[in-house]
Amino acid sequence: MQLKYLIIQVWKIFMKFIYFFFKLLKTKNKVTFMSRQTNGRNIDFDMIIEEIQKKDETIKIVVLNKRLEKGLKSKISYALYMFKQMYHMATSKVIILDSYAILVSILKPKKGTKVIQIWHALGSLKKFGYSILGKKEGRSIKTAEVMDMHKNNDFILTSSNISKQHFMEAFGATEEKMIVLGLPRIDFLQSKLEEEKTKEKFYEFYPEANNKKENILYVPTMRKNKNINLSKVIKSVNYKKYNLIIKTHSGQEYVYVDKKRIKEGNYFLGLELLHVADYIITDYSAIVYEASLVNKPIYFYTYDYEEYMKDRGVYIDYKKEMPGLISKDIKSIMKQIENKKWDSSKVEEFANKYIENKNINVTEKIVQMIIKLLHNTNDKGETK
Repeated sequence: MQLKYLIIQVWKIFMKFIYFFFKLLKTKNKVTFMSRQTNGRNIDFDMIIEEIQKKDETIKIVVLNKRLEKGLKSKISYALYMFKQMYHMATSKVIILDSYAILVSILKPKKGTKVIQIWHALGSLKKFGYSILGKKEGRSIKTAEVMDMHKNNDFILTSSNISKQHFMEAFGATEEKMIVLGLPRIDFLQSKLEEEKTKEKFYEFYPEANNKKENILYVPTMRKNKNINLSKVIKSVNYKKYNLIIKTHSGQEYVYVDKKRIKEGNYFLGLELLHVADYIITDYSAIVYEASLVNKPIYFYTYDYEEYMKDRGVYIDYKKEMPGLISKDIKSIMKQIENKKWDSSKVEEFANKYIENKNINVTEKIVQMIIKLLHNTNDKGETK
């Protein structure tokens, strides 16, 4: 294990040496978006980019979305990709992240270059980052230290003053870095036009599901080094009345219109499928915050509650605050769906508590902040 950390330290020195030369390059009027969450689309990035281009077409936009997958080939590919990341880090005035970015953490950006962490959820339900160091689902304390985990963020966006406290703990950040604003997905989820467009697109890809039955969406969170047994959920659905859509943490979606037939793909984000769903089943996923915005029935299938709380844990009083039935028995949840039992006011109350800026154009506010930061630096990346 000590050899592993020695190798990391040597690698860091090498990367810092290479980055020194990249930093000699001229800074451009550029915003670079970086994500390890996806190789494809990112709604928050897309909406910010569209708004930037509306306001100022001269701002250069670069998107670097690449997942670090398992396997040696993928790791080598990502290591080479890092040189591209370094170039754009060194020549950008603003860097926007939605996850832990290795290079941004270990390489100090140019003076004047600002890093905005928007994360990939409106709030955090399950604990992450510094909150779970040493736990079964978290990093080791030594790894976090050696990798400078979550360092060099200048601003961290969150959706409420409650979530702000959680994010400060998870990122090891001071309150001065926190901005209670939210993410563009707030605008997306509250848009009737986006809802209609998403439904139309969904039924184009999955015409079998356009059968006048209601849609149950199951969105389980990831368990580290564990597969999620989907079979109980699949078998429990009454397919005479409902279709089942399963969206896994890896991005794959499975659409059932009956027990025997399955169609699958990777065409939609979990956020988009909230527009298609009539009922939402999740567990410890932060998607509960987004789901509360669309004000639809939410249920919590927690078959491994005790184990999950021990291995990872959550930030809030789970059993008290979740705005829907919590059960280890999927049949009980399906029974409540059949009986249409849910409390709309409880879902709305949850959304109001954890998403403070529901009634403003969040995307526009974020872009105003970015443009202000762009105007506050010169071509050397230094603050005026």
